[in-house]
Amino acid sequence: MAAFLDDLRERIHHWTESLWDDEEGGFRMNTKVGVNVMTTTDVAWMRYAIDDEEICGGHRQDWIGRLQRCQDPKTGIVAHDPGPAGQGHSNGHALWQTVRALNILGDDLLDFPHCLRDVAAPDGLLAWFDSVDWDGPKSNHHDVLALTPFLASLDDPEWTEIFYRKIAEQQDSETGAWPRGKVNISRTFAYTCLYRAAERMPAHPEKIVDAILSRQKPNGFWEDEPSFLTMDSTYILVRLPKALEHREDEAQQALDRLRSALLQFYQEQRDRIEENPHWMSAVVHTFGLLQEAFPDDLPSGRNYRFDWDDPAMYYCEPIARERNGK
Repeated sequence: MAAFLDDLRERIHHWTESLWDDEEGGFRMNTKVGVNVMTTTDVAWMRYAIDDEEICGGHRQDWIGRLQRCQDPKTGIVAHDPGPAGQGHSNGHALWQTVRALNILGDDLLDFPHCLRDVAAPDGLLAWFDSVDWDGPKSNHHDVLALTPFLASLDDPEWTEIFYRKIAEQQDSETGAWPRGKVNISRTFAYTCLYRAAERMPAHPEKIVDAILSRQKPNGFWEDEPSFLTMDSTYILVRLPKALEHREDEAQQALDRLRSALLQFYQEQRDRIEENPHWMSAVVHTFGLLQEAFPDDLPSGRNYRFDWDDPAMYYCEPIARERNGK
């Protein structure tokens, strides 16, 4: 068991290399679905998470070029490919994924995201939030994640305060979760990450922990098979109870159940998971968080990393230049 994460690192590297397409300059999803934005960004995130010493695998310039070309220079939109390649996510998610992937590779977008120009000003940001029914079924917190590069790059206190005030308004004071009236684990994780990125704590943090603890399934996961809801819940239980000194023992017990279940599930299902790199990304990042919780049980030569809440990873120079009028 001591070598598990080192073995996983090596497997992830060689498996993702097998997905590289020289002609297209990007990573394909599997034998049936070709090169796409989702996989080409996911591979960067995964290799960073496992602290892969060959993170670029000799493809750095082609990889960067592919991601930069995914942005429409007129609109600034980065769009997910349709169908399975986009995994059903919004273009806001694609922008968020791409900015971070380019930071990992040591580069940036070529153009300002013109489609979001209005939100770069505080009054435009306020109008943007107010134009959406965030309690409704059509609201998508991935669109809020598209604003993360602005949060990381504008250096505007008024804009920042509006941003956090408007996501706070979406929180349910009874459960501590988001949105009001129900518990959406994905949105609760995303907004908690955004708070922690600014070294803030969301309101009712103990209730957030309580809500996540109460939703662990008998199988040890937060869904039928471990994917992003499980990863999201793991982040909250690894980071918040310790910071709050709240239900730490119960959180550790929940994480221990997950650790055993995930190790078994991965060993049994890894070939199937590898058919969907986005799914594998969730599994890999969950192992990274579990290593944080159980360093003695999940050792490796180089620690895995989970810093989705590091604002430096979402810095975008075209946005910073626009703010400074250059």
